Amino acid sequence: MGCDIDRDTIINEIRRRVIEWEKEHWVPYPWRVDRTPYKVLIAELLLKRTTRQAVSREFPKFIQRFPDFNAIFNAPMGEVEEAFRHLGLYKQRAKQLKQLAEVIIKKYSGKIPDKWENLVALPGIGIYLAGAVLSFGYGKKAPVLDSNVIRLLSRLTGIKAKRHEDYLKLLWKLIPNGEHDYFNYGLIDLGALVCHYKQPRCGSCPLKDFCVQYLKNTGNNSIAECFEKVYKELIYGVQKKLF
Repeated sequence: MGCDIDRDTIINEIRRRVIEWEKEHWVPYPWRVDRTPYKVLIAELLLKRTTRQAVSREFPKFIQRFPDFNAIFNAPMGEVEEAFRHLGLYKQRAKQLKQLAEVIIKKYSGKIPDKWENLVALPGIGIYLAGAVLSFGYGKKAPVLDSNVIRLLSRLTGIKAKRHEDYLKLLWKLIPNGEHDYFNYGLIDLGALVCHYKQPRCGSCPLKDFCVQYLKNTGNNSIAECFEKVYKELIYGVQKKLF
């Protein structure tokens, strides 16, 4: 069977389905409604190893007490620790946030950087937080790659990439110029709520028609191989035949 699949059609359809799904399942968490780079960054730090429900309770109180990095920088360590106490890991979180505040105050005059290379260089800020701040906080097109998105992309493409950079390459090509925030939130929420680690709810996934793993599991190996070829080209470029 030949592979008569248009790459641009796949990209556009993935974008459309993810955005439509997210708009239908959107949850107005406080950090998603009134967004600023600072609020996005704080929320994502609070969400590490913590449920969304718990952060929903603590986030408004934290922002009221520490409205910006100047407040964190000037506060005693014990006061910052106390703000994290109900979320666990409070000493670790407070220490990281104080270190981050010091860099942002002294190097960037209190303004969170709006460039990828500057964000990833901040202490405790990896590629996920950098993308979140840019896309959700600054409204700039950027990939947001967390463990849920990695799992979803691995199943979608059938590719077990050894480097996160490979999935970033794919995301840069999938992210639309408009509504990239909905697209990124959609991938995160699909990974968290549908594409579970142990028991994925494939029947409820809007991307199942393009998912290599789902197609293989349902006996559609030929079409799965066609999609996998497209995804490999998106990540690694066109593969030349040796013979």
